Amino acid sequence: MELRHLEYFLMVSKELHFTKAAGKLGISQPTLSHQIKMLEQEIGYPLFNRVGKKIELTQVGEIVQQEALNIQGSIQSMSSQIAAFTKLEIGELKIAVLPGEITDLVSTLCIQFNHLYPNIKVFIQTTDQVENAVLENRADFGIGFHLNQYDLLQVTKLYDEEFYLISNQSNGEQRVSFSSVLDSPLILFPSMHQCRKILDKTSYEVGKQLEPIVETSSIESILNLVRSGVGRSVVSRTLYEFYDTEDISFQHIEKPSLTRSVYLVMKKNCFINYAARKYIKLLVREIEKLHFHTDKDSITSLRSSTL
Repeated sequence: MELRHLEYFLMVSKELHFTKAAGKLGISQPTLSHQIKMLEQEIGYPLFNRVGKKIELTQVGEIVQQEALNIQGSIQSMSSQIAAFTKLEIGELKIAVLPGEITDLVSTLCIQFNHLYPNIKVFIQTTDQVENAVLENRADFGIGFHLNQYDLLQVTKLYDEEFYLISNQSNGEQRVSFSSVLDSPLILFPSMHQCRKILDKTSYEVGKQLEPIVETSSIESILNLVRSGVGRSVVSRTLYEFYDTEDISFQHIEKPSLTRSVYLVMKKNCFINYAARKYIKLLVREIEKLHFHTDKDSITSLRSSTL
């Protein structure tokens, strides 16, 4: 069976008229009739009922029509995917991220991404359902923490990070216990942020209540308030590294330490479009530049999948 036979068949099934179909295909009507007859012989069943000058699909013809449309769609998809490898820094990128500070990481990288690929539109979707956004094709990939494993999803650890206690002055101590963190005025993200959720959970586990003096969603406001001496704060290393914090001191938190893993999620065995591949490459390069603790095998696999 040749692809042109399916092309001819689909045109006849659309027009339900051999002469009209032949005209649109640019071939003669006898040639078209002969090609359809060859296809029918190969399949072993008639594809059209011929009633005078009118024709209609047989039940077998309807089956062949549906499968031929599927094949046609697959060929078009293949052509689009091949074109995406070779062309054109155009298109769009959809990223799903958990609400909170991880959005700052994604948004900050968009500055570099836009400079490199100004013709690619970026849409950042903040959602608690990162996995569903990817499964439902509302996002090319997602970034979050503690992602659930689904059979249709590929979850790759990007890096592990810790949380720092930050203040406007250094007391010479590199480490501080979690209990002592709670003994001073704190400026924190609201309870909906992932960082705050970790702090609330840990506070509950050590039998203390977290009562910040200021809550704000703005990392810039948190840093400025810390600089002014209003209080201290707890932020992820991601935020500490991505913002101008040279005038702000940090301490490692212990007993218990506060850490989390950051993951990237994509559909398994799914084509990764041009924009997504370029962004993921930029993300991996930034993670390595900041010397985050990464799983080398995971990063190598991710880098290979986006070549």
